[in-house]
Amino acid sequence: MVREMKKDILNFGRHLKEYREELNINQNEAAYMLGIVPNTYSNYERCERPIPMIYLPKIKEVFNIPDDRFLDMLLDRPRRKKRESAEEAAIRLKDMREKYITGVTDSLYDVLNDSAELRQLLGFIQMMDAKKRRLYLNSLRQILVVYDDLLDAQYRDGQDDVDDE
Repeated sequence: MVREMKKDILNFGRHLKEYREELNINQNEAAYMLGIVPNTYSNYERCERPIPMIYLPKIKEVFNIPDDRFLDMLLDRPRRKKRESAEEAAIRLKDMREKYITGVTDSLYDVLNDSAELRQLLGFIQMMDAKKRRLYLNSLRQILVVYDDLLDAQYRDGQDDVDDE
C-alpha cells in the first residue's frame, strides 16, 4: 500500500503539468508561486522526483484546484470528463484562469501595498506595448537571477568567514 501511494504521488506531477497548462501558466511562474526553484518544479512535473507531501496543500491552494480534481490527481485516476461543448470548455478554462489570477493578486497585495517603488515600476511597465514589455521583463528577470546568484555567493563567503572563527 505504501509503495502504491508513493507511485501515485510520483505520478501527481503529470496531472499537475496538465492542470498548469490548462491555466496557461509557465513552469517558472508556477515554481515561484510555490516558492521553489524552477528546476525542482520541472523535475516534479516530469515525475523524476516525487513531490513532498508538505507541498500538496500549497499546490492545491495556489492553483485553486477543486477537491474532486485534486483527489483524482493524487490517486492517479483518469479525469472524469463530462461531455462539454467547446464553448463550455472555454468558459470553464476562463473561470479556472480567473480564479488563479485572483489568488495571485491576493497573495501579492501586501507587497504592492507596502512598496511604492513596485507600484511605480508596474505603472511604467503598463505603459509599454506588449513587445517592449516582454523584452523589458525578460531582461529584468535575467538581472535578478544574476543578482540572486551574487547574494548567494556573498552569503556563502560570509558563512566561510564565520566557520573560520
